[in-house]
Amino acid sequence: MPSNKPHQTFLKIGQILVLIIVPFLSLQAQLTSEKRVNFEMNTSGNDEFNVISFGEKGLIVLNTKSNNFGRDLEINFLKFNTELENTWRTAYEPGFLFRLLRYFETENHLYCLFREDDSRNINIVRIDVNTGDYVLTETKLLTNMDIDLFKVIKSKILIGGRYNDRPVVEMINLFAQTGKVLPEIHSNNIKLNNIEVNEQEELVYVLLKNTRNCKMHLKVYDYEGKIIGKETLGEKNKLPLSGKLIKIPQGGFILAGNYADNCSDYSVGFYTHSLSSNAETNFYDFVELKNFLSYMPEKRQNRVKNRILKKNSKGKDFKLRQRLLIHEPVEDVDGMTILAEVFYPEYKNYNTGLFPLGRNYRWGSNNYYSFNNFRYTHALILHFNSKGKLEWDNSVALNDLQSRTLDYKVQLSRVQSDKYVVAFPDEEIVKTTIVDSGSKTTDDIPVALKGNNDRILETYQSELASWYDHNFVAYGIQSVKQNDGVYSVDIFYLSKLSYQ
Repeated sequence: MPSNKPHQTFLKIGQILVLIIVPFLSLQAQLTSEKRVNFEMNTSGNDEFNVISFGEKGLIVLNTKSNNFGRDLEINFLKFNTELENTWRTAYEPGFLFRLLRYFETENHLYCLFREDDSRNINIVRIDVNTGDYVLTETKLLTNMDIDLFKVIKSKILIGGRYNDRPVVEMINLFAQTGKVLPEIHSNNIKLNNIEVNEQEELVYVLLKNTRNCKMHLKVYDYEGKIIGKETLGEKNKLPLSGKLIKIPQGGFILAGNYADNCSDYSVGFYTHSLSSNAETNFYDFVELKNFLSYMPEKRQNRVKNRILKKNSKGKDFKLRQRLLIHEPVEDVDGMTILAEVFYPEYKNYNTGLFPLGRNYRWGSNNYYSFNNFRYTHALILHFNSKGKLEWDNSVALNDLQSRTLDYKVQLSRVQSDKYVVAFPDEEIVKTTIVDSGSKTTDDIPVALKGNNDRILETYQSELASWYDHNFVAYGIQSVKQNDGVYSVDIFYLSKLSYQ
C-alpha cells in the first residue's frame, strides 16, 4: 500500500538565491533561482530520476532504484508543490523480473507501464497526482510485441510497437482487463510513427509510415477500437515525418509536424493539417520562413541568402535540410507555438580491423564510425493563429550545445502575448533569451546553477523543463562536499527558476 510519510533518509533540502536584472523593453525582468532540493544518490546500485511536470499542481520525481544487474527493486514517487515542498511520497515494488518501460501523464494521473522479462505479463500503475494513492492493474499483452509507444485515453491504454517486424497497436480496458488489436495496422513495409489520443472526442489517431514510398498514413479509431477514417498525408515532394495532435482555440484539432522532400530523415519545412475540416494542408518551407536564418551572424546570413537567390535565379529549388527534434506544441488562447531543436550527430572516423561492439557504431567501407556526440545548432520558434496559419517565426542560436543523448534541451515559456522566454542549460549555467514576432532577440542571460554554493564540486548533467507560468525547473547530477569537507557525494538536484 502507498505511504504518505516523508522519506527522511535521503531527501535533503537547501536554498540558493541568484538575482540577475535585465532590460526587457520597458520592464525590469528578474530571473531568480529561488529554491533547491537535493537527493543523495546511492552509488552501490543504480539510481535513476525522471522529473514530470503537472503545471500548477506541482511536479513528480520518479526515482527508480535497481541493482547492478539492472533489476528494478523499488520505484519512489515524490510529489512537490510549486514551492518545491514535498507533499507526499509513494513507493512501489514492481517485482524482480518487471521493468519500467514507459509512463504517460494526464491532468490528474500518472500511468506507469511495467513489463516482465521474456513474458507478455504487464502491470499498469495509475497514481493520483493529488493524493499519491495508486491503483495496480495486472494483465497480459495479446502479442509478444516489442513496446515503443504507450498512451492512455480515459479507462483504456494503447500500447504500440512491433511484432514479427510489423507494427501492432493494442487497446486494453483497465477495468475489464480485456483487449483487442487495432485493425489495418499489422502490415508489411509499414512502420508505426506515432499514436495520438483525443480524449474530448474519444478518438485515437495512429500515424503509419510506408517504408517503400515514404508516405504517411493516418488512421482514426473510435473508443471501441473500430476504424472510422483514414487518409494519406502530404503530396509529392512533401512527405510528413511526424505528427502531433493539437487542440486549437476554435474547438477543432490539427496535426502539426515536419516534412521532407524525399525519403530521408532531413526536414525541409513544417506543416499543419486540419482534422476538423476539409481545408488543405499548409506547408511552410524553411527557405520561406522570415527568420529561419536569424540565429546566424549577419555576414553568414547574407552568404546563405545569396546562395538561395543565385539558385532561384537559375530556376532551381533551393532547400535547407535539417534534422529536427520537435517539442509538444504550446497551446494558448491565440493559437499555438511550436518549438523545434536543430541537431546533427557527430561521428569520428577510425581505421581499424577490430569489430565494433555496441549500438553506437556504424559501418563505412573498411572503417567504422564511433558515435561521439549530438550537437544542437539552433532552436526554431513558430507561432500559428487559431486557424493553424503561421503568423511569425524566430530562431535562437544554441552555439553547438553538445549532448551524449538525444533529448530536449530547450524550453519555452510565454511571458507576454507575443513574447516567450527560450532557455537551455549549458554545463553549469542556464542561458535564456526573450523572443517575439520581430527578428531581434535580447542578449543571453546566464544564470549559474551552482550559485554561491561552494560545496558543489562538479556538474555531470544538467537539464531544464518548462513548469508553469514563467517558471522552469532545472535538474541534474552534481558532486558536492560533505559537511566535513573531506569526502564528496553525488546528488540529484532540483532548482526552481522564475521570471518575476
